Amino acid sequence: WNKDENPALGFKYLYLTDEDYKTIAPESVTARRVEESGETRWALNDIIGTDQGIGVENLRGSGMIAGETSRAYTETFTLSYVTGRSVGIGAYLCRLGQRTIQMKKGPMILTGFGALNKLLGRNVYTSQDQLGGPQIMIPNGVSHMEVADDQDGVDAILKWISFVPKRVGMLPPALSTLDPIDRQVAFTPTKAPYDPRHMLDGVYSPDGKWTSGFLDEGSWTESLAEWGKTV
Repeated sequence: WNKDENPALGFKYLYLTDEDYKTIAPESVTARRVEESGETRWALNDIIGTDQGIGVENLRGSGMIAGETSRAYTETFTLSYVTGRSVGIGAYLCRLGQRTIQMKKGPMILTGFGALNKLLGRNVYTSQDQLGGPQIMIPNGVSHMEVADDQDGVDAILKWISFVPKRVGMLPPALSTLDPIDRQVAFTPTKAPYDPRHMLDGVYSPDGKWTSGFLDEGSWTESLAEWGKTV
């Protein structure tokens, strides 16, 4: 660090201890020897790795995938299901696909909480969920739906696809319903605060009586339910 007591001021260099430097493969890094704080350090200039050809090529491949995903969103239907931990380019692709279903135990993160704690110089985060769990990604508008397990996830995917036209440019499918088209809308808004979902979807009263809304009974599907709740 530039100042040990204030990591926010940045660092002078990244380094390996002399012991660690002796254990890595030859020519896997380029480093200069530094004597500081009574120890020998090897300040890193370049990290090459043990195999050639998997450095910037990985970044180039990730960039190509990101570009294709972004273009696909403008041309067709895209949907991502986060069934487990999604890290780096995997998390980024979910965002580029725009529509995301996230499992309860499936954080989306660009880097781990341990790495961030080291960068900050103190333990700010204790889990990956604090960075990209559903409790973060759904309120901020990145994820559209949260599911408990893979069964619920697949059900949510199939239901979402059921609203999608068969081909680009076609109208959405007209799904059959048991709700009569000539029925009246029974729900009446009140002056007191009420849930607007009841006006759209209808609602059951405490005694079990059904009050119909604008939409066909059972057809309501909500995404981004936790986003912008105070607006």
